Amino acid sequence: MIAIDSEFQSLIPPLSEDEYERLEKSILAEGVRDPIITWNGTIIDGHNRYNICEEHGIECPQVERQFESRDAAKIWIIENQFGRRNLSKYDRSVLALQLEPLYAAEARRRQQGGQGGILLRQKSDEATPIRTDEQLAKLAGTSRDTIRKVKVIEQEAESGNRTAVAAREAVRSGEKSIHRAYTEIQPKICTVCGKPIEDGDAYERDQFKHKSCANRVHELHRTRNAGRFAEDGRRICSICGEPIDEGDAYDYEPQFHKRCRTKQHVIAQRKYRNPTIGDTSEVLTHDKAELRDSLLLVVQDMGDTLQATINRYVTMDVKLRQEEQARITKALGALTKAVEGIRE
Repeated sequence: MIAIDSEFQSLIPPLSEDEYERLEKSILAEGVRDPIITWNGTIIDGHNRYNICEEHGIECPQVERQFESRDAAKIWIIENQFGRRNLSKYDRSVLALQLEPLYAAEARRRQQGGQGGILLRQKSDEATPIRTDEQLAKLAGTSRDTIRKVKVIEQEAESGNRTAVAAREAVRSGEKSIHRAYTEIQPKICTVCGKPIEDGDAYERDQFKHKSCANRVHELHRTRNAGRFAEDGRRICSICGEPIDEGDAYDYEPQFHKRCRTKQHVIAQRKYRNPTIGDTSEVLTHDKAELRDSLLLVVQDMGDTLQATINRYVTMDVKLRQEEQARITKALGALTKAVEGIRE
C-alpha cells in the first residue's frame, strides 16, 4: 500500500488545470515515464501521476528512497521541484523560503550528533558562515532582495493583511511585479516626523509627508521668506538683520551688506592664519527664532533630498550595498535627531 502524507503533498505547488490535463494525456498515451518516489511507503514525489494512474487503473512504477529524517525528506521534495517545474519567480521564491526553517533544523540535528541531512554551517566554516538568504536566492535563481520582498509579502498575507493578500494574488496573476506589491504593503514613513502615515493622512503633492507636517514646513518657508524684507521693501541682511540700502550689497550676494560680508571674510582669515586666537571681533547676530527656522528648513531639506534619493533607488530596483544602507540609515537618523533638537 502506498500512503499519502498531506504535509508532504502541500510542499509541492499544485498543477494548473492545463498542466494536469497535459500530464494525463501523456500518461494515457505513453504510460508513466518517471516512477513515483516513496520514503517508508509514503509518496514524496509523483502525487499527480499516482492519482491519474489510480483513476484509470494504470500500473504505476515506484522507487523507494532513504532519508535520515523527515526534514531531510522535505528538503529533497522542495529542491526537486526547481528542476522539474516551470515556476514563476514568485512561486520559486516561496518554495525556497520553505527551506529556511528546514535547513536550520537539519543543521541543529547535525550539530547535535545526527547523521546525514544538509549542513548550513560546520565547525570548520565558523570563520566564513554561509548566508541562508544567499543560498535560497541561488537555489530559486533570483536575488536576495527578491527573496526578502517575497518573504515580507507572504508574512503580511498570512497575517490577514488584506492589501498584502490582494497584492500577492496580483503578482501570481502577472498583474503586478514583486517590487510593486512589496512597496504597496510597506508602511509609508513621514520624512518630517518619522512616524507612519495612515491612509488618507498623506499630503496630496507628497505622499511621504503628513498633511500637518507638510503644512508646518510650508508655514516655515512662508515665515522665512516674509522675514527677508522690511515693510518698505528693502531686503534684510542675513548677517546683521538690518535693511540693505540700494548699492550697499554686492550683485552676486544681495542678501548681505558689503560691510557684513567683508567682516565675515576678515574673521575667517584671522582664524585660518592663527586658529589659537579667539574671535575678539564684534559678534554678528540676528534673531534666534529666524536662525532656528532657517536651520530647521535646511536640515529638513537635506532629509527630504536623502529620502527622495532612497525612494528613487527603490523605484528603479537599485540594490545598495550593506555599508551604503548603513551609512544612509545613520545619516537619516542624525538628521531626524538634529530636527528634533532644533525644535526643542
